[in-house]
Amino acid sequence: MFSRSIDFFRSIEWLRFRLLATVVVLLLVGFGATNLIGYTNAVRTLKETILHNELPLTGSNIYSEVQADLIRPIFIASIMANDTFLKDWLIDGEKNPAQVTRYLDTIRAKYGVFTSFLISDATRRYYHFRGGERHVRPESPEDIWYFRVRDMTKPYEINIDFDQSSNDTVTIFVNYRVLGYDGRFLGVTGVGLSIDSVQRIVARYRTEFHRNVFFVTRTGEVTVTSQDGPRTGTTIGSLPGLSAITPQILAGQEGQFEYQRDGETVLLDTRFIPELGWYVLVEQEQSAATRPLWRSFVTNLWIGSAIILATALVIAWAVSAYHRRLTTLATTDKLTGLGNRQEFDAAMLRLTRPGRRQGRPFAVLLLDIDHFKQINDTLGHLGGDEVIRAVARRTRSVLRTTDLVCRWGGEEFIVVAHDCSAGEAAGVAETLRLAVEEMAVRMPDDGTRVTISIGLTTSRLGDTADLILARVDRALYQAKREGRNCVRIAGPVRAPAAAGAA
Repeated sequence: MFSRSIDFFRSIEWLRFRLLATVVVLLLVGFGATNLIGYTNAVRTLKETILHNELPLTGSNIYSEVQADLIRPIFIASIMANDTFLKDWLIDGEKNPAQVTRYLDTIRAKYGVFTSFLISDATRRYYHFRGGERHVRPESPEDIWYFRVRDMTKPYEINIDFDQSSNDTVTIFVNYRVLGYDGRFLGVTGVGLSIDSVQRIVARYRTEFHRNVFFVTRTGEVTVTSQDGPRTGTTIGSLPGLSAITPQILAGQEGQFEYQRDGETVLLDTRFIPELGWYVLVEQEQSAATRPLWRSFVTNLWIGSAIILATALVIAWAVSAYHRRLTTLATTDKLTGLGNRQEFDAAMLRLTRPGRRQGRPFAVLLLDIDHFKQINDTLGHLGGDEVIRAVARRTRSVLRTTDLVCRWGGEEFIVVAHDCSAGEAAGVAETLRLAVEEMAVRMPDDGTRVTISIGLTTSRLGDTADLILARVDRALYQAKREGRNCVRIAGPVRAPAAAGAA
């Protein structure tokens, strides 16, 4: 019986622990999984947005800005090519070169271009806004562009080249064909736009949007790049990650790609700018874009974990409070408010466990209300209940606060008196017997009196709960046989006999 009680209490504690652990694990797994799925979906959505919306939009904006920067120089070159002064000056034999030098300088100053020039097809002379003259020659690699423009049918071309008259500065030239009134080719005029304007666009997009922007030629050579982009002059076919997709980039007009560089996923948008003959590449590291999402994910985990911990504490408190309430209900006798048999069993488990230190002995008193059947017959069952409650109150008032009083069943009570020798226990039992004998059972006092019989035993070395109960039970029967309203102390009892008595 007592071993089953131990297993019961242990199973209750283990059930509480498992319940709390299960709730916490479910909350952690559920919250973590929900946040992880949300984070993964957010990263995937952001990646798709950047790759198919934001980067192409950036490329379109750059394309538009480059076009805007080129429209004005094209317009200026068109004005120059159709200027009657320039045509007449060439047709009249290029007299007074200072006139055309002033003209070119006026154009440069008025429109704020980087350079302005004129080449006569008749004399092959190269006129520059700074003055000075030189001749273009078919055999010179630096002058090939002129003969290409002379032979083309389009009115103008845009060319990236080095301006020899300005310390070989990389310049975007607008080369416009000059035709006479009869449609005869007279020469080429135009203006130059510093590559710095394109460089400023690249730098601004790097600063504002944290994206690398760089331009490459049809052969993949890097011409203009942002601060963190590839070095000018390198080819994208030799760069880690980009080398694998270079053929696809150079084969199309535009595209979206992703590649790995130093373990980092890079998102890339490409667009061909026909006016320049260059590709503009806009790239962004995925981690830079998703870093705010990661910080939000980690913050949510911390907050969620704190909430789960607080929830677990609340649940633990609620379960403990509920358990205490259930324990009170399970260990309290409803009629008297005293402990019941289950509480007595738990106390005996603690007092008789094998590992308990041997200290002062404890005593067990088993008491029974004498002639209780007659009391029930005389006072009725409600009166009998009143008698039981009165005896319970009297017993509790006489004993020490450290002593345990339980209702054993019916009209019987059992007492565990801690740290109490046989002599002390006998004195307590006699005091209790007299107190019950003298008490008024009903109020107002109608003269009703009751007595109790008490059996007493103290713990002994090697005792078990069953042996103790057997002895105290024998002592109670002895008190009843010898006239009731008395105290009897159990004598030595052999284990087999005690087991038989139980």
